[in-house]
Amino acid sequence: MTRDRSVESPYHDWEPFCVEPLTPVLDETVTLRLRTAATSGWLIYDRYGELTRLELQPLQGGLAASLTMYASPLRYIFFVEGRYVSSDGIEATLPRFDHFFHLLSEPSVPDWVVGAIFYQIFPDRFKNGRPELPAKQFEWTYEGQPVVKKAWSQPPDPRGGAGQFYGGDLAGVAESLDYLVELGIEALYLTPIFKSSSSHRYDTEDYLQVDPRLGGEQAFQTLLTELRQRGLRLVLDGVFNHTSNHYPDFEYALAHPGSPAAGMYTFYTSGGYASFSPTMPKVNYVSPLAKERLIWGAAAPVRHWIRKGIDGWRIDVANQVGESGTDRNNSALLRQIHRTARQENPQAFVFGELSFDTIPYLRGHTLDGSMHYAGFAHPIMEWLSGRNIRGEAVVVGPRDAWTALWDHYQALPLQLRQSMYTLLGSHDVPRPLWRLRGDVRKFMLAYGILLTFPGAPGIYYGDEIGLSQANAFEDWCGDPMCRGTFPWTQEDWNREVRDWLRRLIGLRKRTVELRRGGLRPLAAPEGVLAYKRVYQGSEVWVFGALEPVELCLPPSRDLLNDREVSGRVALSGLGVFAPLGGIR
Repeated sequence: MTRDRSVESPYHDWEPFCVEPLTPVLDETVTLRLRTAATSGWLIYDRYGELTRLELQPLQGGLAASLTMYASPLRYIFFVEGRYVSSDGIEATLPRFDHFFHLLSEPSVPDWVVGAIFYQIFPDRFKNGRPELPAKQFEWTYEGQPVVKKAWSQPPDPRGGAGQFYGGDLAGVAESLDYLVELGIEALYLTPIFKSSSSHRYDTEDYLQVDPRLGGEQAFQTLLTELRQRGLRLVLDGVFNHTSNHYPDFEYALAHPGSPAAGMYTFYTSGGYASFSPTMPKVNYVSPLAKERLIWGAAAPVRHWIRKGIDGWRIDVANQVGESGTDRNNSALLRQIHRTARQENPQAFVFGELSFDTIPYLRGHTLDGSMHYAGFAHPIMEWLSGRNIRGEAVVVGPRDAWTALWDHYQALPLQLRQSMYTLLGSHDVPRPLWRLRGDVRKFMLAYGILLTFPGAPGIYYGDEIGLSQANAFEDWCGDPMCRGTFPWTQEDWNREVRDWLRRLIGLRKRTVELRRGGLRPLAAPEGVLAYKRVYQGSEVWVFGALEPVELCLPPSRDLLNDREVSGRVALSGLGVFAPLGGIR
């Protein structure tokens, strides 16, 4: 690939040419550049409610203006050749502020996160490393029912819920790290590992104790050591919206209604309490004690585990954390969680579970990113499966999917575009291969798009070997059926899928445009999802098609097959090409 020689349309994203420094501090001078063939224009920015104009100066490759980072986010657009250049593209009239570029001040996302490959593990279902640890049949009761010890080969019972235990543990995770390194994984995200009576552990009984059934503190330290030796990162699940109903402060609150502990929860005069579910009373962050216990206190879990060596937190139901049983003051609390983690480690990565519109939260300078359901997983899976997340029939074509992808991408603050946890499946939604009715071709296309799209892609354990669900497609279900066990007998693996993911991961890691590049629309034939990844004057073009189509390409390198192509090129599935003439 060569450097940019000619520019067809203006371009501005989060890369060194366009923003310098990439993350300014407040009151620092920041230079904003537009890659364009135009020779004059204006930077227009919102300053304390007024639109201020600053003349752009020509430089090699485009136009630039420098100004003081007086607020965060800084909102701005460009005006060149009689048109506005916004985050949404070229606009004839002055757009809404929602279409302005949004640039955040420090603290920014850790550089190690940009484009990183994550792997999500549900510990109880991944691998058993210590046979003596698993729960025994009927050892205790959960939600009024005896817990069940399941055989590894048995599928989950859709009625069994969180009382089903298989015996995966942290030793099993540690034993599997070489397998993950060989796949190309760079960071692990583990669902909760702290003491709990459930197999999902989202009802935490002790935030400072690794569950003994996972191996306890010793197993955690061993895992951390093994991760460090391989250069891998570790992010844990932080469940700070609610606790277990067996959490000591909640049990004390029930016995002592007038105590400070009672103020940590929301009790109703009519009886009952605010909760995520009956076993998960919601924390009331009006209480100073709640914030001290869980967020900022010297022994609070947010601090404690960062000090122990983890690299960050995924915040469970991040949009629901709040006061008095509501989401009131949510943004302030998310900022406090983020700030506390960064006090312990300036390179900590804190992202949230935001299942819907992420923009109001992320523009509020709260987190480093979020799980990209609405802006990636949902539109891609709706297009490929014809069903939405609830199993309802939908009609979504590739252009509809692109519209959703682009709408969410362009609305994100510039820095967070490369740290969104992009995904197809998780422990909360149906497995993608199952949603696609076992269609491996569609599944491989979905992962092809995931691993060539901006963000930090997350692979849900087992997807890489074609793990599906045991229930019939007509019985629409995510949890608990999406939480089946990993089959360690290699005869049960789909080698084609695993080889495909390894190939894509390798391509992403050695291609800077795919790892760090911005996103642009790309014209394509009907029935094709297409986009460009752009970085420092070079491009990579991505095409995805369910049916065979013919592309007309300039001289390019086919990155999947390592060959030069030009003119008419047949495509079925995924195509990734690097044009040899720079940005177009």
